[in-house]
Amino acid sequence: MRGVRLLFGRGVLTGTNDALRLQNAQMTSLDGETFDDVERPQQYGQFSVPLPGAETFFACLTGDRDQAVILVVEDRRYRPTGLTGGDSGIYHYEGHRLRLTKDGRAILTCKTLEVYADDHILFDSPESTFTGNVTVQQNLTVQQNAHVQGNLAVDGTGTSKGTFTMPEAVIGGVSYNGHVHHDNGQGSNTGGPQNG
Repeated sequence: MRGVRLLFGRGVLTGTNDALRLQNAQMTSLDGETFDDVERPQQYGQFSVPLPGAETFFACLTGDRDQAVILVVEDRRYRPTGLTGGDSGIYHYEGHRLRLTKDGRAILTCKTLEVYADDHILFDSPESTFTGNVTVQQNLTVQQNAHVQGNLAVDGTGTSKGTFTMPEAVIGGVSYNGHVHHDNGQGSNTGGPQNG
């Protein structure tokens, strides 16, 4: 029984060394035993650096306490709770997280989202909504229609290869619809613009 008891244990993380090819950690078992340079394998494609105070679940190969390996690290101080059955995700101790939940929803909660792509970003969705301001620092190409419900301000020049249809135009502070000229010095004004 003693040999079996030495195989597994629980502890508290006291430090992590992430500079190595295989992350190492320091921990103290619940009975006060200190472990240094304990290997902490992680799943391929995933990485994390747990904080001191996190709980460890470890195994000692052949019961040798000098051959401890950390199997699982949990931190109940920061783990999100109250999730729905089937949910999964990743989280940070500061509160930002990615949650995969039912109905095909992926919920990313954070203060700042940064995406770096060397070649291209593709958003393939029938509809997208931005609730705040959007700034485009380079060129913008719209291949279909654009509908502006508010005001449109243009600080530079514009070039059109098509036509504009509008009920009214004000150019240089003068209404195009009501714009008249003095009729060749004859004392009367011309009428407004005519169709055709």
